[in-house]
Amino acid sequence: MKFWRKYHRWISIFITLPFLMTIVTGILLLFRSKIEWISPKMPAPAAKEMTISFSDILKAAQSVPELQVSTWNDVGRIDIRPAAGAITVRSKHTDYEIGVDGSSGAVLGLAKRNSSLLVRIHEATYFGLGDLGRFGIALPMALGVLFLTLSGVVIFFQPTLAKRKAKKRASV
Repeated sequence: MKFWRKYHRWISIFITLPFLMTIVTGILLLFRSKIEWISPKMPAPAAKEMTISFSDILKAAQSVPELQVSTWNDVGRIDIRPAAGAITVRSKHTDYEIGVDGSSGAVLGLAKRNSSLLVRIHEATYFGLGDLGRFGIALPMALGVLFLTLSGVVIFFQPTLAKRKAKKRASV
């Protein structure tokens, strides 16, 4: 019993902060479509049709300096909604995105997308650690949570099992 309590206590001390960050960012990411600070809304395009080409989309992205797009290699993601006539372009280099009108090619708006920041914190890659953050912080934390769950079950049921054993011995 001492083993379980001792390691349960020490592991919980070391994983509290990273686990708390994972929980908080996970909750915020669940509500990302409801919180505008996380996923900003773009103005709706005037026409609900798609008539522009991919080169027009690239030109629109290049026209916004904050996006830091000069070639297709700088584009991180394009979200095309044909029914709405809306296009969203995200940069690889920044957390900014633009909305593009699918019929005119006009830039509808520029916004900072903070969900990328939250995902990086959630995955423990925010501090420039990359895979080291994933496997050096997130994986040990996940294994620690697994151990805490198992040891918590053992600690919880240990008194009940001990009482049952004592009753069996007393009845014999």
